[in-house]
Amino acid sequence: MWTKYIWLIASVLLGAAGQVLMKWGVSMPRPDGAGLFSWKGLTTAWPVTAGIACYGFSSIFWLLALKQFPLSTAYPMVSLGYILVMVLGYALFQESLTLQKWCGAAFISAGVLLIARA
Repeated sequence: MWTKYIWLIASVLLGAAGQVLMKWGVSMPRPDGAGLFSWKGLTTAWPVTAGIACYGFSSIFWLLALKQFPLSTAYPMVSLGYILVMVLGYALFQESLTLQKWCGAAFISAGVLLIARA
């Protein structure tokens, strides 16, 4: 019974981790001549590769969650990742957290709660 929630939560968390890792990777300085999509660039920007791997695992957990939840219930839960990424962006990359962003996060949370209880 609880397993289905684990699949869904794991999918959202891995999706958010993938976003953070890719942001970190593209923000890292690279040696001259190491474009992001070259072998040298990918090895020096390993967080990008790790982020893509997180997306892959997120997709696997997403498929497991879809077997257990109706799509109309499961898909809105993905939006919780937006809130998580917003907070992680603030904590890890010193991005701004304005009142407008917090209000948006509150609306997303309220919408997810309404859908989850339906």
